[in-house]
Amino acid sequence: MFDLGGYWNIKADPEDEGLSQSWFEDALDGDVHTIAIPGSWNEQLEEQGFKNYVGKAWHETWFTIPEVMQNNHRVWIRVGAADHRATVWVNGTYIGEHVGGYVPFEFDVTDALIEAGEPNHLVLCVDSTLSMHTLPQDVDPNSPMYDTPAYQRRHLYPATRFDFFPYGGLTRSVNLVITPREYISSISIDSALEGKVDVKVQAPVFHKLRVQVLDADSAILCESESETANEFNLKIENPRLWSPSDPYLYKARVSLYVNSVIVDEYDEEFGIREIKVEGGKVLFNNEELFLAGFGKHEEFPIIGRGQFRPAYIKDHELMRWIGANSYRTSHYPYDEEMMRLGDRLGFLIIDEVAAVSLGFWSNNFEDLKPLLDTHKQAIKELIERDRNHPSVISWSITNEPNLWAEEFYQNEAGKQYFKELYDFTKTLDSTRPVISISMAMFKEEDIVLESCDIIGINRYYGWYTKPVDLDQAAQDLANELEATFQKYGKPILITEFGADTVEGLHSTTAQMFTEEFQTAFTFKYLEVMEACDFVCGAHIWNFADFLTPQHFRRVVWHKKGTFTRDRFPKSVAFKLREHWNTFEKIKDTHRPAKPREGFLVPDIKKPIKKGVEYS
Repeated sequence: MFDLGGYWNIKADPEDEGLSQSWFEDALDGDVHTIAIPGSWNEQLEEQGFKNYVGKAWHETWFTIPEVMQNNHRVWIRVGAADHRATVWVNGTYIGEHVGGYVPFEFDVTDALIEAGEPNHLVLCVDSTLSMHTLPQDVDPNSPMYDTPAYQRRHLYPATRFDFFPYGGLTRSVNLVITPREYISSISIDSALEGKVDVKVQAPVFHKLRVQVLDADSAILCESESETANEFNLKIENPRLWSPSDPYLYKARVSLYVNSVIVDEYDEEFGIREIKVEGGKVLFNNEELFLAGFGKHEEFPIIGRGQFRPAYIKDHELMRWIGANSYRTSHYPYDEEMMRLGDRLGFLIIDEVAAVSLGFWSNNFEDLKPLLDTHKQAIKELIERDRNHPSVISWSITNEPNLWAEEFYQNEAGKQYFKELYDFTKTLDSTRPVISISMAMFKEEDIVLESCDIIGINRYYGWYTKPVDLDQAAQDLANELEATFQKYGKPILITEFGADTVEGLHSTTAQMFTEEFQTAFTFKYLEVMEACDFVCGAHIWNFADFLTPQHFRRVVWHKKGTFTRDRFPKSVAFKLREHWNTFEKIKDTHRPAKPREGFLVPDIKKPIKKGVEYS
């Protein structure tokens, strides 16, 4: 695999003329800029007018392939994510198109390549525009649905249906992948606590497949092979279970044979663990689970939503430091590198599709089919990518549907929509619970809560409603939690709660936006939810401040972060650290390894010599 990241050319196409003028045929010219890939275009090229740009932008680079690699092999372009639609050309030849951001896609470009050793011209047109049939959805301030006095105060710049910035671009790695002519295309693994391991392999053509299970020291524990089947049932004796405290990973080594020769081989890591819902509780490896952590955003200064591995490490280490054991990929699939880190470091992840602030435009279910098809495809692509990760414990199929209060929602069409979505998700993976997340409008009557295994609720009593009155907020939250559990009998995860906080702003009385109010708000909510046996966790909104569209409610950034956008702690972080690291509901087996204490300075304990004169 060859990493094509680096400095590419980019040209905005606000008039949508690039296709008709065949910009894919020759090198881009005119108003062309340099951009680092992977990375969003918005802040990198802010001074060139890209900050608030939503639309098409053409990206190009060149690559060469050694002759030994090009001959008798297939060559693929793999894009980790392009937000939100990408069209690909190689040497002027149309290759394909992928719709949907945040997830990877690949195309076979073998037949479009020129002679080995000569430069190939790669062009991707990335379009960040959205519609009511995409995920996430769009909102047009000029449409009759939204051009009313009630909505005009809610309009954002750039216009979005969601409260995070509409980044565009090639946000994750772009790679050249070389495979044999016959190759392994996918591997899916299911395991059980007693050591049963089921492996399913997809390969377009094969004569024989072999699957071996290896331990962390690469010792072969069991194996199976077949010339006709692609599903294998193996057994590990005395398996070592994966858990946050002991994130032990096995490997499934899959070998593809043609004429008795191995032509392709791949190692896929996996862990043995079990997550299930029973009696209003979530059980992890048959122990009751309490999730402590955050809703996050995959977002950093300058690079935007671009792949940023050092920051991924930093975020996980901060979560380790504060005592968190989990997070949600709000509100879209994160880079698959985050899942790999979760596997290695022992964090539990709720994996979410980009169905944020979902809105319906009709009470006729048939009218909603285009959106439902998009939604199912997004879930399918997410599960295909992440199903083998032991860190992923749940699929989140929507966040705060009907946030914009469209009239078509709380009806039979809406019920059918979410029921189909839930059933579809279960056909793809029955081993993980599904979570649906509601907002406050309909409380326990929200139809989305009927189609899930775990109920997620985002609540801001004391902030967006009845601000400052935290005693009333606590009562409202307690009443709703009890009513919701009585109605459904399902475990409840508080997936969002928090208060915007300007770092360095302080007060001796209850004042919104101060660090003291954020602390009081957070711990008032924790006091209520931690007293409920049916509440399976608390995810604070948000892990870190993040960029949003411009609006009078936001001072440049969304400020509900426990950490600042550049990852410095606010006051609440220190009190949370004291609380979560000693909270008895979090079992030791459900905690990632704690960080070192103090400074890593080897001579810090050396005594200071007295009486030494310094000149």
